[in-house]
Amino acid sequence: MNACPRVSILVISYNQEKYIREALESALAQDYANLEVVVADDASRDGTQAIIRELAQRHPQRLKPIYNPQNVGITANSNIGLRACSGEFIAFMGGDDVLLPGKITRQVEWFAQDGKRVLCGHDVDWIDAGGASLGLRTSDLVPFHAGQGAAGFIRNGTPYTAASVMVRRVRIPTYGFHPLLPVVSDWKLWIDVIGTDGTYGYIPGIHAQYRRHGGNVTARPSWKVTRDVLMTAWLSLWHLRGRYLKDWLHYFLVRPLRKRLYRRRRG
Repeated sequence: MNACPRVSILVISYNQEKYIREALESALAQDYANLEVVVADDASRDGTQAIIRELAQRHPQRLKPIYNPQNVGITANSNIGLRACSGEFIAFMGGDDVLLPGKITRQVEWFAQDGKRVLCGHDVDWIDAGGASLGLRTSDLVPFHAGQGAAGFIRNGTPYTAASVMVRRVRIPTYGFHPLLPVVSDWKLWIDVIGTDGTYGYIPGIHAQYRRHGGNVTARPSWKVTRDVLMTAWLSLWHLRGRYLKDWLHYFLVRPLRKRLYRRRRG
């Protein structure tokens, strides 16, 4: 690996004028030198694009803006931004998330220790619309784990919030985020990147903030989210030729049962 490999931070945005400045400034302020920030805006109708243009003028060498002429949706917009990324490593965040200082440097250092490492995450603080802590971390919901091969990412669900993930670009499939998953496509991408032989893990500490508000896609139950989760299972079984079937059965059957039993005991 190069001593200072290029890193792309992919930011997707849509009608996030309240948050986009803080999000982009947190990415631009990272202390890692060989860095580009790619922001793909999905035809926002508020003041989001004006803020992006202002920051792009101030940081022309570091910020690469993309303005979709029409709204194409989350996955298509993510792939438009992904194709514009030139980094050996790609980190992800939404236009309402916040990266904390030193995140990119620490993750690149983690990758440098082993060429088989393909995906790195970390813990994330959850904040509300105003930026106040919700007193919740991602690790409170899903125990963090490391491993090789995608079994753990399937059995327990992804342990890392998207804003914490950095991947090795060469492991991304040609289709990027799968186009048959229009709303929730990041889980499938992580499974694709890890595959059967990739090593994944995490760096200690909290290195980003995930903003929870009414505009989040997963803020409330939705048939679109459920559809994409089921389609993720089907697509991964197809692409991996039936491998990890037991892990998918565990996710859909055993995991929910254990959650119910745990809640009953606590109640």
